[in-house]
Amino acid sequence: MKLFSPFAKIIVILSSISSSGFSQDISNFTQFFINPYTLNPSYAGIEGRTALFVGYRKQWTSINGAPVIQNFSLHTPINKNLNFGFGLASDKRGITQVSSALATIGYAAALDENSSLRFGLSVGYGYNSVDLSSVGNINDPVLANLMTKNSFLIGNAGLSFQHKTFNIGAAMPNIFQSIYLSKDAFTITALKPFQALIIHASNRFYFNNDQNVFEPYLIYRLNGPLPSQLEAAAVVHLQHAVWVGASYKQQFGISGLMGFKIKNQFAVGFSYSIKNGGLNQIPAPSYELQLGYLAGNRKKDSNAYSFVNTEKEKRHRKTAAQIASERKKQQAILENKLADDKKKQEALLAKQKSQTKPTIQTPAANTATQITKSDKQPASAQTINPAVKIEEKQAVQAVNQPAIKETDKVPQKTEERRDTTHGGARFKTRTDLMVVVEVGKDAQHLEEQEKLKRLETHAADPDEEHNNEVVHLHAERHEFAKKGAHQEELDFGTYVIAGVFRSRDNAENFSKGLSKMSFRANFGFLTTKNLWYVYIFKTDEIESAKAARDKFRKMKIFRDSWLMTVHDGTNIK
Repeated sequence: MKLFSPFAKIIVILSSISSSGFSQDISNFTQFFINPYTLNPSYAGIEGRTALFVGYRKQWTSINGAPVIQNFSLHTPINKNLNFGFGLASDKRGITQVSSALATIGYAAALDENSSLRFGLSVGYGYNSVDLSSVGNINDPVLANLMTKNSFLIGNAGLSFQHKTFNIGAAMPNIFQSIYLSKDAFTITALKPFQALIIHASNRFYFNNDQNVFEPYLIYRLNGPLPSQLEAAAVVHLQHAVWVGASYKQQFGISGLMGFKIKNQFAVGFSYSIKNGGLNQIPAPSYELQLGYLAGNRKKDSNAYSFVNTEKEKRHRKTAAQIASERKKQQAILENKLADDKKKQEALLAKQKSQTKPTIQTPAANTATQITKSDKQPASAQTINPAVKIEEKQAVQAVNQPAIKETDKVPQKTEERRDTTHGGARFKTRTDLMVVVEVGKDAQHLEEQEKLKRLETHAADPDEEHNNEVVHLHAERHEFAKKGAHQEELDFGTYVIAGVFRSRDNAENFSKGLSKMSFRANFGFLTTKNLWYVYIFKTDEIESAKAARDKFRKMKIFRDSWLMTVHDGTNIK
């Protein structure tokens, strides 16, 4: 039908409008699933990287002046939550052509590791042009007064929910009242966001060791006063390299779908709609071409979902030999650290002993007896300087005192003695135990400072993962403590511990720092341990705590998190 009258062109325009319900319907592509951003603006950045798409649809190919839709879009994630999209479109129908440009801001909120909620809002500019010269001499005053060119505001909005491979969403394809023809050069129409609504859902079913995918889609379009439209499609991905499928759309008919992908970055899709012979349908075929390209690597912190790349993310699992080797290396590091600490302690003890060595040369066997006797004599009968006597007694105590274990780091009181000979002046003595305590405090102080430093180290990317290259220092650490009576005592439950502090101020600062990074952190005290604990998760179920701990351990900032259960002393869940 190459010979096509002007009035027939108008009929085609009207039939196009009535079948779609929009002045420019860029969402009405048969292969919407390749670039879901055209269907719902909340999918901006869904690829987890910069994505570019081009679409072309020729409807009713045997009819001159039938609709031709072209679309270009680019969308990308800005950061963990914000996304950006941009689109250009052209919709030519007979004597009219609508061009538009849209900019989108999207927001993605992760609900958990497998679920996310997305929002998108677009605002743009539309431009109408009408070619009345091809219609001929029409004396209709309505057509005579029409502007051959006019512009207007356009916009769309949408939201979607994703859980693993399941997606569901709703979109408003035109939040402004539709404009077809106008006598004004520029039009700002009334807001009518619910004049049209698109509801859609899809899911992916992986099979054959995740090498193939079956993906069904369902779309329902509410077009205001016009008839609603149901669309169903199904696609099978073979080896993540080619796909075939079919779709059915009310008032448009059946379409065949096929395409291929190259290296999970470039995709080409083609669809062909057969002739439809219904009473309200035009008996002419339609075809569509879609191109997609993903640039760069997927962002680590993005919950990506892509048609171009349907392969599941590969997790590199270490062999048992690799794990054993890494644990052996880590154990060697820990042993070397303990040996260094022991040498430091021995050096401090030796230095302390040399400083308290008696200045009077007496046989070692009689020293204790002489000092004991001199202590019992009146002050006037003593001939040895009191300060020297105290130093001698301290040396004897250091020789006779049993060995102190490294773990006995309990603070002890400093011994005070008064010498009446020198007007009651006080002399303080220190035992070997105090030296060990000081070493323990130094180690604890260094550990606390290392924890606090993580706030600064990981501020730019708190969720950064270490890809399992680190062997966890507290792989199976799970401590139990009885609840005390401190006013800030940790309540009953099982906690994922992120840090332990002797100082309340350090615990509070670490907790507040994690909260600023959007982690749900808090802190509390344990009387039985005499320590402050910063935790990032709390539950009454130990298995739930273990699952949360394993999730947090993937992040570098929590790589050494562990479990603490607070109980009442009688019932430990």
